[in-house]
Amino acid sequence: MAASFALQSEVRVPGHPNRDRRAGYIPAVMYGHRVAPAALRIEARQLTAALARGAAHHLVELSVGDDTTPRTVVIKEIQRHPVTREIVHIDFQAVSAAERIHADVPLRLIGEEAVTKAGGILQVLLHAIRISCLPQDLPDHVDVAVADLAIGHARTVGDLPAPAGIQILNEPEEVVCSVLAPRTAEAAAGPAAPAGGGDGGPGDAKG
Repeated sequence: MAASFALQSEVRVPGHPNRDRRAGYIPAVMYGHRVAPAALRIEARQLTAALARGAAHHLVELSVGDDTTPRTVVIKEIQRHPVTREIVHIDFQAVSAAERIHADVPLRLIGEEAVTKAGGILQVLLHAIRISCLPQDLPDHVDVAVADLAIGHARTVGDLPAPAGIQILNEPEEVVCSVLAPRTAEAAAGPAAPAGGGDGGPGDAKG
């Protein structure tokens, strides 16, 4: 089961998001199970630190103002500035221990070293899966065993063992990863740029 994070928020006055951001806060909203939608704000440094530790994939105990009873929530959506990638807004969804939730859970590859030693190159196509479960069953991650994969073989969502109480919502045939031969991997990467040609540089690459 995923550990939970504790975050402190306060009620904000709607309509002044830029003022909140200048003051060091991120505008937020909370809605969901037996909760009237509430406009909140949360300290940017606190939120950034929690996200760096994985809060986006965990339960969060969210306190509001002086209320001593926190709400169990999940982070439903994080909106970022298209250029700076700074967080501009966050949505919290209140959940109930008795009602299933949908969440994106990271995949953790196990056995990559064995693939490399066998001369293969692991191509990862899926880094997280969508699941349905009760909040208390939300896992930190789902393991994907790849040590036995030979060149030319792939692991699909249908191959993943679902933990107890977890329903995987992705299509079973969706490919998680595949093992390529070195030459195949080079071909997939495309032709190399000619030496000294054009104005392209690292900044032109996507990603």
